[in-house]
Amino acid sequence: MSRRIEYLDFLKFFAIFSVLLGHSTEQMSANLFWDHPLWEFIYSYHMPLFMFLCGFFFRSSLKKPFGQMTAVKLRQLGVPSLTAFAIDCLLLFCLGTTAIADLCEFSFAGFINSVWFLKCVLFCYLIMYPMCKLVRNDIAASLTASALITLIPGCDIVNLNFMLPMFCLGMVCGNHLDSIEKHRRWLLLLSVVLFSVLLCFWSGRLTVYMVPTKTIDFASGSVDWHNLLITLYRLAIGMAGTMTFFLLARPVYGWLSKFSFAQTLCRIGGATLGIYFLQTFLLEILVNRLCVYLPLPWSYAAALLLAVLELAVCYNLVRLIRKSGVASLLILGEIRTMGE
Repeated sequence: MSRRIEYLDFLKFFAIFSVLLGHSTEQMSANLFWDHPLWEFIYSYHMPLFMFLCGFFFRSSLKKPFGQMTAVKLRQLGVPSLTAFAIDCLLLFCLGTTAIADLCEFSFAGFINSVWFLKCVLFCYLIMYPMCKLVRNDIAASLTASALITLIPGCDIVNLNFMLPMFCLGMVCGNHLDSIEKHRRWLLLLSVVLFSVLLCFWSGRLTVYMVPTKTIDFASGSVDWHNLLITLYRLAIGMAGTMTFFLLARPVYGWLSKFSFAQTLCRIGGATLGIYFLQTFLLEILVNRLCVYLPLPWSYAAALLLAVLELAVCYNLVRLIRKSGVASLLILGEIRTMGE
């Protein structure tokens, strides 16, 4: 059994809590969240950090045959995706709404957008496995894949052309962790300075929801320079923020480990996939239908309270789901054996 790296489980906790806090702020602020300082800050790094963590552990998948790796990832990521879409269709039939904003029909777009991140991770695995086998140097493989993905039509689907470089950054860091540890202080200083500078020019209106990652019009062969420059800016701030929190995770967890609750945070971090899945429906369906909106000063405390509450509910639901083999497979993509 592989030994878990506790500070990375803590970083996973931070990442999933950032998602919950960002989504809670969005739900509590009506249409004002685009300029909400907390929402803007979280959306500069939260999904890039998630993708980085997925790439960090990619090396273990390269040890398996391609067919076996694909089967495992289809179970872990594909099965929960199908389950989420089935729930969306059921909600659409019963309530006339889904967990996907502005989408009220049974369609391929609905399937792709439902828990979109899981599909994005799956695509990253399927792309980087053969690339790393063909190009043995991980940095060269990362640069090649990231460049090619911008030149293939349709690769802006699930923001793949934006998220794949983050997956590659995680892969490279995972492969060269010893070197990173030797230069942690200087890398942290550089990341903090760069992240701080880039944040000065950041806006919620530069997120993928306002400016899509489609940079090339393949029909005409023209380049959308506006979208391209903003996409590169998002990559830069996402990488700087991700590296800042990654490099801070070990010393911060080293201090927190003195307290008993640190292990609980790590256990929550180990349940991120299930929490991400469940929050889609608990927050974006149940809370959204309540239509509770608060002015800016009050939305900070309300969003924080809602995020903590939802985290507790989702984590305990994941623990409950893991007691059922069928539910664990359908929602978490896990195969549970007797006695687990």
